[in-house]
Amino acid sequence: MKNKIYLNNITLIRHNILLFCVLFSYSFLSAQSYYTPKRIDSLITSNEKPNDWSLEKNIDFLTNVYRESEKLHYEKGMYRCLIQISNWYMMKAQYKKALPYFEKIENLTLNNPDNLKYKIMALQSKSFAFTNLGLYDDAHVAIDESIRQANMISDSETKFKLLGRGLDIKSALYIEIKMPQDSVLFYLKKSAAQYKQIKNTSERTNLLNAAYINMSTGFFNAKKLDSAMYYSRKAINSKQLSNEARSPVFQTIAQIYREKNNWDSTFYYYKQAEAISTKLGNPLDLKSIYQTLTEMYDKSGDKENALLYAKKYSQLSDSLNIINKQSAAIANKNIKEDLQEKNASQQERLYKIIVSIIVMLIFISLLLLYIFRNYDKEKKSQKEKKSIIEEKTKELEKLQSKMNDSFDEVVALAKNNDSAFLGRFKEVYPDFYNKLQQTYPDILNSELTFCAYLKLNFSTKEIATYTFTAIKSVQNRKNRLRKRLNIPSDEDIYIWIDKL
Repeated sequence: MKNKIYLNNITLIRHNILLFCVLFSYSFLSAQSYYTPKRIDSLITSNEKPNDWSLEKNIDFLTNVYRESEKLHYEKGMYRCLIQISNWYMMKAQYKKALPYFEKIENLTLNNPDNLKYKIMALQSKSFAFTNLGLYDDAHVAIDESIRQANMISDSETKFKLLGRGLDIKSALYIEIKMPQDSVLFYLKKSAAQYKQIKNTSERTNLLNAAYINMSTGFFNAKKLDSAMYYSRKAINSKQLSNEARSPVFQTIAQIYREKNNWDSTFYYYKQAEAISTKLGNPLDLKSIYQTLTEMYDKSGDKENALLYAKKYSQLSDSLNIINKQSAAIANKNIKEDLQEKNASQQERLYKIIVSIIVMLIFISLLLLYIFRNYDKEKKSQKEKKSIIEEKTKELEKLQSKMNDSFDEVVALAKNNDSAFLGRFKEVYPDFYNKLQQTYPDILNSELTFCAYLKLNFSTKEIATYTFTAIKSVQNRKNRLRKRLNIPSDEDIYIWIDKL
């Protein structure tokens, strides 16, 4: 019976020490800010060191701050609020009430990689809650995953804190599942080794104090009383040690003195622990202290005090049982509500996907119909254009044929020096003939005839042959025509005639 009570005391001391680590390490991992998002940070930070230890008031306060963070889409504020709400439930030993908040943290969107540390802290706290609920396999999975993720953190200070905390919580799990004390101390020493690498002096001291407290408990479990007292004294002599941490240290020291049969010191340190736990409203601490003091007063023959603490223990146990039943009901309700929200969200998402697919199919159908109609119109248009081009080609060919026949006729008349040449030329090249007459109204028929020869591209020799004149005479006529029509001397007379 005595060993069982000691084991319960040790477990509860571990619980308080680890909760101190949770609260303390969280406060240092969270940035201190001011107003709007910064104002939200400031409010959460103030809640980490409250003046009022009322659970309901603090949960209401943090819930309101969480809503404000949601409105601003302030991711860090949302994470910090959920972490702090879960911390309050953990500190009051209401583990089942804390579980839904860990789930919310895990499901919360991570847009800023700097907030990964809060997901890791939630995994670690969830592992500690599972340990206290006796769900050891789940606790093991959660803590190992948190250590794996902590090793991925790039910032060395944050990494050391998270690894130290994870290894510490793993040692608490090992205590609960009755692993050898050497294994427990192994993880405690590894935890302290991580904390020693932190550069910030204040943070390093506080976290090392927590590690020393846990190590003192570990050495006490291993029946190494001198080592246990050494680490307890190291912690208790620190000026930075908070009241939350002092209570479990006083309990460890009281147990050491009890093992040594020093009853005065044992009573003294349990009373010290009781005063602090009463002020903080820590039910698990008080339950353990009441149980131990009931047994000690009974053995010492002080029946009045034994009865007093037995009643305190009984009343507190009943209250905790009621709270746990309520917590279970609330946790189940929250889980059901979350599942209903998820199902509704999934159904809404499926509906949106189906509607999107239908709209897309309608759009594609209309697009294909439009393309088909345009293609059909384009096909008909191309067919019509092809028909028109073919008709025009035939007409052009006929015209070209006629032009060729006319050209041959005009050339034949020119070669024969026929008097009908100029009249036929006028019919075949009306534009040229009319423009020449309009530009030069006083031009002579003989000059028009000579221009016609040039238009037909006859050479000087050919003109001389067809008109039965000398080549020299033809050259002279060219020169006179150049002057008569003001054709520049540097321009070819054939080109000038052709462009007219």
